[in-house]
Amino acid sequence: MDPSRAFGLPEGYFTQTGFSAGAFIEQISLVDLEFAKKNSMFEPKPFVRTFERALEKLLGSQGELGGKIAQLERSTKTYAEDHRKKMARLKQTFATVGSSFERLETQISEVGSNTIRIGEQLDTVAKEKDRAEAIKELVEFYAELNEGNTLRLDELLDGGSEGMIKVAHTLRRLNTIVVDNQYSAPTDTLAKRQIEIYSENFEKNMLESFEAAYRENDIHNMSIAARTLDAFNGGVSVVKAYINQHPFFLSSMISQSQDSIAEASYQSMEGISDISHLPPAPDRWLAQLYADTRDVMFKDWAVISKVFPRPIEVMQQLLKRVFEQTIQSYLETLLGRAERQSKLAFLRVLSSSHIETRKLIEDLQRFDAETVTPAVTVLESARRSGNVPQGLLDMPSSAQTSSAQFSRSRAKKATPRRGRDAEQSAIDDDDDLDDEAAARDRLGEAKSGVSSAAAIAALIGRSEGDNAGVGLLHGFLNRCCDDLFESYVAGSNYMRAEQVHLKEAFRQTLAPFARARAERHSSSRGNALLGIFNSVTGGANTAALGSGTNSVGSTGASSGQPAEFEGTVTATTARMLLQVHAEAIARGVELENDGLVTECVANLTSILLSTLGDEYLFPALEDVLESLQDLRQEPDLRTFGVIRVANIVVRLVQMHFQRTVVPFVGASSYVYRDMVAEKNQLMSRVEMSLNLISNKLVGACTQWIMGILAKQRKGDFRPADDDYTAFEMGTQPCRQCADYLHRIERACRQSMGVENQERVLTDVGITLHRMLMEHLRKFVVSVAGGLVLVKDVSKYREAIGSFAIPALNEKFSILQDISNIFVVQPAALKSLLDEGPLARLDRATVQGFVQMREDGRTSSLVRQFL
Repeated sequence: MDPSRAFGLPEGYFTQTGFSAGAFIEQISLVDLEFAKKNSMFEPKPFVRTFERALEKLLGSQGELGGKIAQLERSTKTYAEDHRKKMARLKQTFATVGSSFERLETQISEVGSNTIRIGEQLDTVAKEKDRAEAIKELVEFYAELNEGNTLRLDELLDGGSEGMIKVAHTLRRLNTIVVDNQYSAPTDTLAKRQIEIYSENFEKNMLESFEAAYRENDIHNMSIAARTLDAFNGGVSVVKAYINQHPFFLSSMISQSQDSIAEASYQSMEGISDISHLPPAPDRWLAQLYADTRDVMFKDWAVISKVFPRPIEVMQQLLKRVFEQTIQSYLETLLGRAERQSKLAFLRVLSSSHIETRKLIEDLQRFDAETVTPAVTVLESARRSGNVPQGLLDMPSSAQTSSAQFSRSRAKKATPRRGRDAEQSAIDDDDDLDDEAAARDRLGEAKSGVSSAAAIAALIGRSEGDNAGVGLLHGFLNRCCDDLFESYVAGSNYMRAEQVHLKEAFRQTLAPFARARAERHSSSRGNALLGIFNSVTGGANTAALGSGTNSVGSTGASSGQPAEFEGTVTATTARMLLQVHAEAIARGVELENDGLVTECVANLTSILLSTLGDEYLFPALEDVLESLQDLRQEPDLRTFGVIRVANIVVRLVQMHFQRTVVPFVGASSYVYRDMVAEKNQLMSRVEMSLNLISNKLVGACTQWIMGILAKQRKGDFRPADDDYTAFEMGTQPCRQCADYLHRIERACRQSMGVENQERVLTDVGITLHRMLMEHLRKFVVSVAGGLVLVKDVSKYREAIGSFAIPALNEKFSILQDISNIFVVQPAALKSLLDEGPLARLDRATVQGFVQMREDGRTSSLVRQFL
């Protein structure tokens, strides 16, 4: 019974989710509360009685609930014990059943093993029976041939393709018996002679049949003859016949004189020995030969795969003949002619030929992986599954040796065997090929549809990723390519030739520079500076850097770029050096083995860096520095262009190093570290030389300005009243200095970067300011001369203003204020010196200018500032 009803509450009141003790108390005392609200005084007794009755009911319900819980616990314990006993009995039952199954499995396994042994014994008996019958048949053939009877063999030959194959197998076994029984009785002489004669005639007839079918393009009869001869002698003779009659080796191109072909082809390679020309295209006759080779291999596979039992070996023989006879012969002639012309021609032809050969190899390897290998793999899988007996694809040494293995020379090295042992050996050496037709059908299916990597992988039971993209001829084709060029690149042959050429090409590139330098050194020291810039070869500098060989384009000097001169550093020459080096690296990467590429690139780069530094940049910069030693001559401002070009060359070298060298030496930390150190050392030395030249050039320019100022006459600032030229144009030294400053500014703008411009122009401006401060205190200035002085300072200020350097503008603004000292009236001098910018100057400095006024000793107003 639900205890909720005892309190007049809804069923399930105590089990509801939102049960509250406060709500319960309020519910049971609801009547008492209503009554209490009607009375003015609170009476607790009704509530006490109500709560006492509720408590009694709750305690009673608690007792009943406890009893039920105890009863349920006893029942649960009883049920749990029963369940445990049942599970124990069930576990025992399962163990008994498992033991029974194990005994049954053991009995079945024993029965199976017995069945397998019986089957193996039956198979052995069947094989022994078949072998005995084959031996009996072979003995009968031998006996008949010993009597001169060939009727049974002739009947087999007339029985079609299967009969011819059986004759081939029989003759092969008989030849084995003859070889193993070379010391047999004289009565067997006739049999031996009959076997040899019949074998020779049989092979001759089969070859004639094959050649006739080959000429008529009869694939079916070619296949019959090839299969028959393969069963007879491993197919050596028929493969030779196929290759010897191949039209590829009889074509008009190949029949021509190799020398005449090379001559005609070589004449088409214009500029091959000129380092300034890009490498020419590959030899056109070689490219045509490779194209013909591709066509032949792609087309011949359709014939070879249908005709020959082991097509992969025939493809190898055909490819070997093409590479060793045709391609190698032409390559030797072509490379020999190139080598006789120049080392560069030889290297370029060698590299382009290697590239074309690699393309041919890659095309053949792709064809092998996509077409040849899948077809052969299907045939191999068929053989493994039992449809094709051993020998279809991998018949032992017979496929690799000639028919001479049946000659008596082999018999002399073998242990003689007689009678039944020899016959047994003949049976074991060559299995029957009766199931070959089924295998050929499987091969046809492979060629027609089953050619994807996934299908082949599933067929032979390996994952698709194993040797993906690698065919059976992959390694063979790589060896063919390596053999073609081994004599040219083996050891250090190529590396020596490349280094010799690179040094010679560098010397050739630097020849004009060396010649101009030698001529300059032979001239007098007084003409040394003019000798550096005596041969203008045209505008050639730009800040645009190319990507291939880090080239620098050329612009005229009128476009704001410095002109290049033959006797000093030029971007054109540096570009040529880097171009030659980049071409050498490209050849090295192409021709050297992968393991030697890093060393090759490092060696070639060392030659480049040493040549750039020791034979070009440093001698050129030393000559420029030497030309600045003679301060009696006006510094040639084109030297700023040398600094700019040298900086461009350094950037070119850096870019060339990052783009051309690092990709090939970055994998080796030691080589990379050494190369970076060598390159950084070169760039650091060049930078130091350029800083020294820049400082020396600034010094020479300021020294020349000092020489111009030294020509200032004492009367320049005390002109006559009618000297209007001085008033309008200033003094001649001032005009010369201003003109020279403008030339310096233009040369810097044209030849230097922003930072270097500011540094050089700042040095020139500060030095000029210091010289003018000293220079203007040497001359007595009249009232009219003050106007001339103001005009001069204005021109100096205008020239410095073109430098666009705020610090210099401020200095020369103060110098302009100083020039006003000579034009103001004595009464205004005090305000000029005490209130303007001149008030910040040192008193002694100001007095030095004031005392140079012409009225400095006569005017009391002026004397008070002295």
